[in-house]
Amino acid sequence: MTAPHGETSLNTDSKNIVAVLNYHLKKKDPVDTITWLMLGGKNFMLDKPLSVFDFLAAGSRGIPKLSVMNLAAVLDAPMKDMAEMLHLSYKTLGRKKDNDIMDTVSSSLSIEIANTLVKGLFVFEDADKLNRWLHKENKALQGQKPYALLNSPIGLKLVSQVLGRIEEGVYT
Repeated sequence: MTAPHGETSLNTDSKNIVAVLNYHLKKKDPVDTITWLMLGGKNFMLDKPLSVFDFLAAGSRGIPKLSVMNLAAVLDAPMKDMAEMLHLSYKTLGRKKDNDIMDTVSSSLSIEIANTLVKGLFVFEDADKLNRWLHKENKALQGQKPYALLNSPIGLKLVSQVLGRIEEGVYT
């Protein structure tokens, strides 16, 4: 499946999101652009980010629920899991409309999850392979599944470090 060339906003259809991300991954677009697309493109922030400081500003302002829905689609995760990952009650997340703004902590954590997933996409070059890896126990993570660690900054750092080791060809 190929994605439209100029895709700048995504709906939460997981096949569409993954196709667009794969298209931009194959084009070797910058990490920031793919992260921006994963979070909803223009629905996340109107202009493509110029630096990591644009993501910092977005996290401080808050991101729309739609961005969390896009992450859920990429992870192939139910919104109940996303609520737990973001330390929210499922009811609170469920009451929000697609364009409602998330709190600063949930927004920042969502952006960091997206950054980690994009790193994983670059390593595995395929969303399905990344998701399989995320759900397998990993010796480098003391037998934990990487997916289970996506709910905290330290866990995200550990997952990112393991992805970096895989990228460098270090057995983990």
